[in-house]
Amino acid sequence: MEVAVRPPEVFVRPLAHGEAVALKRRSKSAKHFSTRQRAAILLASGTRMSAPEIARMWQTDESHVRKVIHEFNERGLDSLDPDYRGGRPRRITLDQRKRIVAVAGARPDAQGVPLTRWSLPRLSAHLRAGGIEVSPAHLGRLLKDAGLSFQRTRSWKASPDPDYETKAGRVLSLYERPPKDGVVVCFDQMGPISLRPTHGSGWARQGRPERQRATFNRRHGIRYGFGAYDVHADRVRLRLRRRRAGADTLAFMRTIRSCYPRRLRIYWIQDGLSANWTPDIREFAAANNIELVPTPTYASYLNRIEAHFRPINEFVVSNADYLDWDAFAHALARHIQHRNGPDRDRRIAALEHKLTIAA
Repeated sequence: MEVAVRPPEVFVRPLAHGEAVALKRRSKSAKHFSTRQRAAILLASGTRMSAPEIARMWQTDESHVRKVIHEFNERGLDSLDPDYRGGRPRRITLDQRKRIVAVAGARPDAQGVPLTRWSLPRLSAHLRAGGIEVSPAHLGRLLKDAGLSFQRTRSWKASPDPDYETKAGRVLSLYERPPKDGVVVCFDQMGPISLRPTHGSGWARQGRPERQRATFNRRHGIRYGFGAYDVHADRVRLRLRRRRAGADTLAFMRTIRSCYPRRLRIYWIQDGLSANWTPDIREFAAANNIELVPTPTYASYLNRIEAHFRPINEFVVSNADYLDWDAFAHALARHIQHRNGPDRDRRIAALEHKLTIAA
């Protein structure tokens, strides 16, 4: 007796519940069509459909169906992700790419080339002499993929202060915890400021920007802005002075001292400018319950008043043309009043927060 039996066929292994749910989800919502097709093939094979039947349903090749099933049985759900390998083999090997990135990342004059920087054509010619043939356009793409970009150099400066850690720790501790016996005031000078038309930005008709007058003669001199910032009360005070001498600093310190009761100690944070540390200033501070707290050398970013000078320059100096210093002082006073008021502008607060480094 002859019995017709089904030829041996390839089927997917028994699916766990989590795998079946994942396959159903990916067969409907996966990003790539190949992923959706593979998930549907596996689901169909899980219902004991043969490879020829699945191939006819998806209008594909039986060998492809069997390949998808074999890969899933070996690798699981990871086999669903497509592995695109279209196109010709890469002409530039991985080792050559590493060599290109290493050469581009180093200075030319350090490699025997009399240049201070690479251009793409010159770098391409240099690599061609070394046996790597790559066009300037493709070279730019390779460097971009490696995370390299053409940038301007920047300077750096470290603080040479041997007491940097001690001074910085003292300043930051005053910022972090308000002293029980007084207030923390940051002091610094802004300027020099000259009275001249200053370009800025604003709304205008397209192609018709607001124009500032040209200036050739500046006969009004310069001013310095003396600023004090009460850290924990979040209040700024600023005055204009003709000079930045020790006497001017002392006069401004007297003004700030008169704003607080004598019983409150003022922790006066300032940089190491010689005009801020004259004998008269030291004597006045010792006699009037003021502690002078220095910031480290080249560490003005620890002084919080620095963050408040940028909004003043943005909203008072830029896009303005003041005829005299009285008009400038009036605009400055109105800005400080608005900044300290209850309806404080969010953009001013955003600029101050952006430039505040010391926490």
